Amino acid sequence: MRHFARWVIPLCASLFAASAVGVAAQGDGAEASPRLRVMMVGQALIKHDLRLIAPLSVEQAREYLNGADVAFTNLEAAIAPVGTSLEGRTGTMAYGTPEVLDVLREMGFNLLSLANNHAWDLGEDGVSTTIAEVRAKGFAHAGTGADAEEAVAAGYLDTPGGRVALVAMASGGVQLTPETRAAPGKPGVNFLELRPDGTLDPEQKERILSAVREAARQGAFVITYQHNHYWGDARGVDAPPGRERRIDRFETPSWMEAWARELVDAGANIYVGHGNPALHGVEIYKDRLILYGLGNYIFNSGNSIDRYGPLAWYSAVVDGEFVDGRVAAVRFRPLVLAMDGEARGAPYLAQGGEASAVLGRLAEVSRPYGTEIRVDGEVAEVVMK
Repeated sequence: MRHFARWVIPLCASLFAASAVGVAAQGDGAEASPRLRVMMVGQALIKHDLRLIAPLSVEQAREYLNGADVAFTNLEAAIAPVGTSLEGRTGTMAYGTPEVLDVLREMGFNLLSLANNHAWDLGEDGVSTTIAEVRAKGFAHAGTGADAEEAVAAGYLDTPGGRVALVAMASGGVQLTPETRAAPGKPGVNFLELRPDGTLDPEQKERILSAVREAARQGAFVITYQHNHYWGDARGVDAPPGRERRIDRFETPSWMEAWARELVDAGANIYVGHGNPALHGVEIYKDRLILYGLGNYIFNSGNSIDRYGPLAWYSAVVDGEFVDGRVAAVRFRPLVLAMDGEARGAPYLAQGGEASAVLGRLAEVSRPYGTEIRVDGEVAEVVMK
């Protein structure tokens, strides 16, 4: 943790200055409850049983996720089919055994996106096994499927606060080749392509918007999720061809801002993004919540610790309260990920200067959207207008 403070606090100072796939009961659509509590975190690239190597991390999660109607993350790993040998796999791949799902359940999660650039790391069998295991463990989910229709369809979670729908998609990433994308009669990921001219594929857009409209018509509270890898930095990490040296990955692209608002206009109550391992801004748009990027939550990555820089090692828990589908309150608790040892990538509640760095950056990157975040020690809250 000391390494985090030594790297991040100075860096932050400089930055400041300058479907049916769901597994829960799915009867006829019922009207959403007038009050719903939704908690969201960054992406979960989980490959190890944190109960064994980071028990405090799991205990803390049980505490801060307690009381949520919905606790959401993205499962950025494929679950290995029984009997699959994982020996010799490269460190850049993300895969785990079904025990990692038990970890997420014990932490308190009940809703997962499966759409991301690692969904195909164990091939077609890995996609189908992941779906089967996620269902067996009792999660609602969306974002992959046996074909394009299933991959784009909303997954449904019935909660004490009402019915919740998730529509999930993935964009970009060197692993998301045409082979990995769901198509008629072919399993894979619900993919949304950013074309070379900077526009989103219109056919894929319409499929996704139709799924959102249908879920909203059924009276569900709709969460839309995008795992985006159309970004880059000075080294051109995962940037679209021809744009490697011109994208600052710490800035939210304008096409994503427009797309998030279009999803809200179609009926989404929340848009949440992952992919880029850094916090991005928070926007309240038409009384709905847009989270442009929550960075990492669990990051059991085999890459060098310096690959994505120190900002990849902190994030936040978002605690949203909604009344009649509209956001009424948004609170944040800062997180720091372990940077070394066996538990590298496990999340812990931030304290002191680390907490101030995390929440200060979140407030700074949200300001351009007219969002004021009031920081009070080790917690923060959006000032509702």
